[in-house]
Amino acid sequence: MRSLIHSRRIDRKALSLVLALSLGAPLQVVAAAEAPTASSEAQAREKFSEGNLAYDLGEFDRGLKAFSEAYRLKPLPAFLFNIAQCHRQLNNPSRAAFFYRRYLALSSEEPANADVVRELIAEMDNKVRVQEEQRRERERFTRDRELQRAREQAALAEARASQAKLAANPAAAQQKNGASEALAMQVPEGAVTAQASKPWSRRWYVWAGVGAAAVLAGGAVWLATAPNPRDTTLGTVGR
Repeated sequence: MRSLIHSRRIDRKALSLVLALSLGAPLQVVAAAEAPTASSEAQAREKFSEGNLAYDLGEFDRGLKAFSEAYRLKPLPAFLFNIAQCHRQLNNPSRAAFFYRRYLALSSEEPANADVVRELIAEMDNKVRVQEEQRRERERFTRDRELQRAREQAALAEARASQAKLAANPAAAQQKNGASEALAMQVPEGAVTAQASKPWSRRWYVWAGVGAAAVLAGGAVWLATAPNPRDTTLGTVGR
């Protein structure tokens, strides 16, 4: 958080510094470059002003383009800091860290904001690591989702193939679907045939019923006709 606050405070200072350098920088600051002409310096000032305005308006893409063109017209290291700031605002931490490092490396002497720039570099490097971890996590999620989708498609293809096979052989499908019901309801055919072939007069349970009825009838007749029927009570004690 401290580094972010410092970086915001130096935004305006850095842009002012760039303007001062672009107006009066010694020629030795421009390493391995030809002496800027009046025309190129004027164009650099114009691009700097354009980039400054775009940065203030939050149009960081336009600011990045303007500062990059200004650096091409007059390659001052301070412009690299402004380019890095635009990349930071655009959430391009890798590019921002690159230009912060180039700013420190190409400055003829250590800038006044060097400590803050190093903090910003550490912050950008950390963001790069976080983004890389998030990218790997997204890739793992995508792979897992594709693998799950492939498994579902394989299972669906197998089910369709099984349905097509059964549709091509209706007898097999009927046998498969009714196998359990047939086994549960199956009755020995011999027993049913034998039972159905016997006449009613030869079935044992018919004559067993007739015999039981005859016994009951005979007992009733005897009780009604026997002399002096026996007393069936227990009597009383003491008589």
